[in-house]
Amino acid sequence: MPPVTRSTSKRQAQASPRTRKGGTANRRKVSAAAPGKPRKKAREFGRRKQRPPSRLSRFFSALRSGNVSAMPLAALAGMLVVFAVFYGLMVGGHFAAAGSSLVAGTHRMIAGAGFSVQDVTVEGRDRTPVRDVMQALNVERGMSIFLVDVEAARERLERLDWVASASVTRFWPDRIHVELNERVPYAVWQRGGRLAIVDREGQPITENHIEDYAHLPLVVGHGAADEAPVIQELLAQWPALHSRVRAAVRVGDRRWNLRLENGVDVLLPERHVERALAELVAIENSHRVLARDIEAIDLRLPDRFTIRLTPDAAARRAASGVNDLGRERAKGSAT
Repeated sequence: MPPVTRSTSKRQAQASPRTRKGGTANRRKVSAAAPGKPRKKAREFGRRKQRPPSRLSRFFSALRSGNVSAMPLAALAGMLVVFAVFYGLMVGGHFAAAGSSLVAGTHRMIAGAGFSVQDVTVEGRDRTPVRDVMQALNVERGMSIFLVDVEAARERLERLDWVASASVTRFWPDRIHVELNERVPYAVWQRGGRLAIVDREGQPITENHIEDYAHLPLVVGHGAADEAPVIQELLAQWPALHSRVRAAVRVGDRRWNLRLENGVDVLLPERHVERALAELVAIENSHRVLARDIEAIDLRLPDRFTIRLTPDAAARRAASGVNDLGRERAKGSAT
């Protein structure tokens, strides 16, 4: 049987191998719709659908048009009334009063359970009045121990005149313990006609009951309280002289004058005070000069001392022309 040959057109013969292999490579895909159903409309490029209005927008639109039912309006009115009542209670302090009442009731329950203040112990108190301590603590017997603000109590205690530092401690279940560190009085300070008790650092303690501290040294003048320990330690080297000093007067916050018990003034230099005091003691031991009719002895110059006589003693000396103080110290003079 002779072979069958197929005739091929010229266009088909010139088609590319890729076309012949694939067959449908350059064909456009066509979507087929099911029979009886309309084909979907293609989405238009660049356009968006209009967003539907929200419920709130629809409500206000209906409110403007008057087409609103009574229920939403009643609910809104109720909310406004509740808000007004809540605001009134808050501004009027009713919530705070209710909270305070609840807290007070809680503390009463705690105190009833045994955690109430039944005892207050104080350690280190000497000059501070008990009444002042209790007032600063602000504690009452039977109150809840949790109501005691120990830090605030400590601050109030340290504001008292005699208290340098303090501590307040709770001891469960019913005791408050106080420790005081009181200031130590060192001298009586006079300035501007006012008297005050001061400690060693020169800090004023109190201006009350000064008469109870007449045994303390008296220092006078600006800066005298700060420098009091210096002059007192120097005078302590000569107890016999120290016992005769009534007051130490600070002059210009630079040097000291000593007022003795018989009214004699001893003028000390700014520097080398210890040497001047030693010389004064030597003169007194030799001539008993401090017991004579003199007003002052000036030791400010390093190479001489000057004695100022009382008016009566100066008149008698002028009449007699005798200097009975001696000449043991070079260039000593009496005026």
